[in-house]
Amino acid sequence: MVELGKNERIDYMYSDNLKIIQDKTAFSFSLDTLLLAYWAKQAIHNRDKVADLCAGNCAATIYMAYFNNAKYDAIEIQNEIFSQAQRSVELNKMENQIHVHQDNVKNAPKFLRKDSYDVVVVNPPYFKTPQGHEVNPDPKKAIARHEILVNLEEIIEVASGLLKMKGKMFMVHRPERLGEIAYYCMKHDMSVKFIQPFVSHRGMDANLVIVEAVKHTAFDGTVLRDAIEVHDKDGEFLPHIQRIIRESDEDRKKHDEQGKYYFYVLLCKDGSFYGGFTNDLQHRLKMHNTGKGAKYTKARRPVKMIYHEEFTDKSAALKREYWFKHHDRKWKEKFLKEHNVHF
Repeated sequence: MVELGKNERIDYMYSDNLKIIQDKTAFSFSLDTLLLAYWAKQAIHNRDKVADLCAGNCAATIYMAYFNNAKYDAIEIQNEIFSQAQRSVELNKMENQIHVHQDNVKNAPKFLRKDSYDVVVVNPPYFKTPQGHEVNPDPKKAIARHEILVNLEEIIEVASGLLKMKGKMFMVHRPERLGEIAYYCMKHDMSVKFIQPFVSHRGMDANLVIVEAVKHTAFDGTVLRDAIEVHDKDGEFLPHIQRIIRESDEDRKKHDEQGKYYFYVLLCKDGSFYGGFTNDLQHRLKMHNTGKGAKYTKARRPVKMIYHEEFTDKSAALKREYWFKHHDRKWKEKFLKEHNVHF
């Protein structure tokens, strides 16, 4: 059972499919987070390793993980936001896919393996802190917006160090920092390959860019794409932006056609737990209790199903089963109690 702290609420992404814990008094995830996650997820494959630097409450990480079975490492330094990230991951049943680390991004090479990530995603603080510059008096907001604990070059250097050769970095930032981004990428063995600008309305200057840089490639060949318009004349999101924010009827239909798959937990006669996978809970329980379900449960009948989770993706359910089975008894008891299961 995920508990909310003072001033916290649960918000939703991608229609009602994804849940994010946020602090009403701090910055919430915004469109730049979703745009970054959407562009990056198109380059992520099921077997990839992905690092999300400056992850915040893991909104981008969770969005990307919804579309694939890649493994994610997310880094966030602030205590409260780190806690929100961990609980948001749990709320979306992605603990087997996403590992949240509490630390400064600068320290990532000490606990994440260098040269091993296929994709690195970055939503960094946008603003410098020159001497005499006033920052937000709220420390949480100041750290999120300004380069107080880490600067642009340090982030790019870490990203390059984590990436495999030909690995990709996706960064969302302000257009006025584009020159610095390109310079620091070149300095740290990455070349900017694509720049995607966004404008609120046609005829206006770009107010946001997504940069895709590739490690250890030639520095020529940069593509500056046509700016994407975000709002219509009434200030509403245009259809192509709506598709990023909300699941389309077509995507929903695909999910429905995929069917339902379940990860489940049995309580055996001897008090032990058994984790399994099925597409039919009642039939599977019957098979276990007739001795045809699994070798382990055959000698421990009768068994009782005490917990299950539903998935639309078979691979995700199987990975959840594998994840549960590879923990010890103490961890399984804690997991079940946290999910309000009495045994």
